[in-house]
Amino acid sequence: MFAIPKNRTVPLLSRTLRLFSTSPVLFEPKLNAVPAEKTRNIGIIAHIDAGKTTTTERMLFYSGKTLRIGNVDNGDTITDYLPLERERGITIQLAAISIPWNGHKVNIIDTPGHADFTFEVTRSLRVLDGAVTILDAVAGVEAQTEKVWRQAAALGIPRIAYVNKMDRSGAGFSRTVKEIIQKLHTRAVLVTIPYWEDQGIEDPRFAGVVDVLHKKLLRWDPNDEDGKLILVVDLDGSDESLEEVYTSLVKSRESMVETLGELDDQVIEEFFEHEEDYMKVTASTLISAIRKATIANELTPILCGSSFRNIGVQPLMDAVVSFLPSPLQTAVPEMSSLSVKKVGKKKKDNVAKELEVPAQMHPKQGLIINKNPNLTVALAFKVITHPIRGPMTFFRVYSGKLASNSTVVNSRTGNKLHLKKLMLMHGDTPEDVLAILAGNIGVVAGTHDEIITGDTLISRGATGSKTFSELEANLKLHPIEIPPSLFNSSIEPLTLGDARHMNECISVLLREDPSLKVHVDEEMGQTILSGMGELHLEIMRDRLVNDMKAKVRLTDVAVSYKESVVRPDGNPVRMFGSNDERSFVEVTIDSFEGASNQSDFADENGAILLDLENNIVILAPEAAEADMTQAVEDRRWKTEASMEDLEDAVVQGCHIGLQLGGPLFGLPLHSCVVRVTKWNFPVQANDEQASVLIDAARRAVVKAIQDLHSAAETNFGILEPIMNVKVSVESDMLGDVVQDLNNRCQATILSINDEDSAKMEGQHWAHAEAEKIYVPTDYTMKRSEYTFKSKKLISAQAPLREMVGYLLRLRSITQGRGSFDMTYEGMNRATQTRLKAIKSEFLIF
Repeated sequence: MFAIPKNRTVPLLSRTLRLFSTSPVLFEPKLNAVPAEKTRNIGIIAHIDAGKTTTTERMLFYSGKTLRIGNVDNGDTITDYLPLERERGITIQLAAISIPWNGHKVNIIDTPGHADFTFEVTRSLRVLDGAVTILDAVAGVEAQTEKVWRQAAALGIPRIAYVNKMDRSGAGFSRTVKEIIQKLHTRAVLVTIPYWEDQGIEDPRFAGVVDVLHKKLLRWDPNDEDGKLILVVDLDGSDESLEEVYTSLVKSRESMVETLGELDDQVIEEFFEHEEDYMKVTASTLISAIRKATIANELTPILCGSSFRNIGVQPLMDAVVSFLPSPLQTAVPEMSSLSVKKVGKKKKDNVAKELEVPAQMHPKQGLIINKNPNLTVALAFKVITHPIRGPMTFFRVYSGKLASNSTVVNSRTGNKLHLKKLMLMHGDTPEDVLAILAGNIGVVAGTHDEIITGDTLISRGATGSKTFSELEANLKLHPIEIPPSLFNSSIEPLTLGDARHMNECISVLLREDPSLKVHVDEEMGQTILSGMGELHLEIMRDRLVNDMKAKVRLTDVAVSYKESVVRPDGNPVRMFGSNDERSFVEVTIDSFEGASNQSDFADENGAILLDLENNIVILAPEAAEADMTQAVEDRRWKTEASMEDLEDAVVQGCHIGLQLGGPLFGLPLHSCVVRVTKWNFPVQANDEQASVLIDAARRAVVKAIQDLHSAAETNFGILEPIMNVKVSVESDMLGDVVQDLNNRCQATILSINDEDSAKMEGQHWAHAEAEKIYVPTDYTMKRSEYTFKSKKLISAQAPLREMVGYLLRLRSITQGRGSFDMTYEGMNRATQTRLKAIKSEFLIF
């Protein structure tokens, strides 16, 4: 924690003024040269509107990085720099910035809080070493808080909790602390607790915090608009006016020592050395114990404040450097490497073997891969488009040192790239640097499509060697999983002349946001954007029209439905590719349920999975006519195309046929199987192009679909996205919520459990831990409200279409006390009742 100044005037004087203006901003090259042990890579994660960006802006100001405090309400923040972010007052895309603090460098990533931008949080968590979870003191632990907490926990990322907005009416620090323990299933220690000033008739005013470690009261001067001037008061029990504050401090220290004593023997030893006096255990011993337990994910330090009122942010910054790990103290990241060997002439005959990647975390040098300290490995996790510098890629260096004007290899493509300039980011302002050291986050410009999210970059560093071993050349750091896009919106240029600019703008959006998908409906002549949610697509459309000045026509957001075969008949359909019938492709249509890689069709010889729409094309070797295979053996092959080229043409044609959509509403076909039963090409002549097979296969698939639909309309059905829904409500509102889910949302209720028992195995431990920890009195709430009302967790599955706008309905039913979370389960066939409702949506148009 921060170093508390000693009394400098008269020994009896216990109050001193402290100006929290730490050392001025380090000269940027010096900041970039801060060693790894004094570097912190942290993310700011939370539910929407908990105060992430507001807190980040204060961190920038108090570090000396900015000369004034940016505010969300004023639209002048550094990290929320997109016009839409400033206009709406929300974070849309992650922002990275580096700041100095007390001799350390802190790389901060401010992430969005809205569920539609979960992918932004997911990819930022991949490169973080620690996280600050911000909670609204009035709302407590909210649905998105739990979601991002679970994401961070799954990756083993240590966390600090910061209870924000303590100045608001109804703020409950003690209630929030207990919710953190019970809902997030973690031990906790209170590093700071709130300090209230009695204002007579009015409610007490939140005026500062009590530093439990150093036994100090930190009172922010209400007349200081910058929040730098702080009154530091020693709490030793001698001041009768602070008797209640001192009592809270003693109890908080007692609780802290007992909790840490269960995890660290050093705390117990020092406790007994000081005659079992909780107040005499040194701050350094407690800080060391908290740090070790936090890094081991055994404990969560909790602080409080009001970032908007500039109270409590400096202690939070000190907690970041004191309790969260450096890059040298993190686990070895997940990585893999494949050795691909050819055992035949075709690509599908290649055999991939996973290689063991030697990696260790050196206490000084950091991560060393393949026993080579000069091997530089970095992960690209974000791409933005700068108005002047063009595409800019964010990356985290895991090992070695990435220097400007160096050459790297992209292990995904195998291509070499020359990186001219490397930079640090200051919101949307880049700052040139000579190199990015291991454990740091940097940016490279001008990469266009050579680097995308999730790519691993490899360099030999200072050795200058340009050769890589097979293991190094195929090295890949932990992949970033992209969730499915479930909402659609069509977009058209106003005129044909506007189409080119529209397509260029869409390419920029796709490069920046891999969770955004696009496909073209050939029949309707429309471009379809698919995103994570209504707000996600709304933001993308606003960026196209307002930021990029694209002249386009947009439709309302709709749920992404698919079509699929319900009753296949197995009848083969043959189409010829030329007039003399020498080229032909014969296919049958089938279907399956669930993921393509888990179906029985995936195990068949010649199965090719088309992951984008969960389809399969089966082209077995025996499907080729005997004359073709015999021509290979007899060396009578005269056509320029190889057998592999011809097979690729057949598969491509089948793929195109599926992409043209289904017979009901022209929706993309999903969970379908195209089996090529027979095909032929005149290989003993050189007068045909392989492209005739593409056309024949495409027409065969289209004809098979048409014939099956003509036989009976019921042979095809609609697939709709189904969501796993978890709703948390108080027990007295359970009946109303269940009825609404059943009737209005057409959900299937899977289970109803006590919330704690459904969320964690150790519910008894968590309840006991929450009861055991000392929490101070909340002046903003009645004592009776400290006890938790019985909460129920409803698990259900519901069509996504019926869950659109559910949050507002749930808040209305539960008077704002209910919360929910939903995740994608898969595409299910719509029932007859649902089918009628879905058809009515299309008939409107």
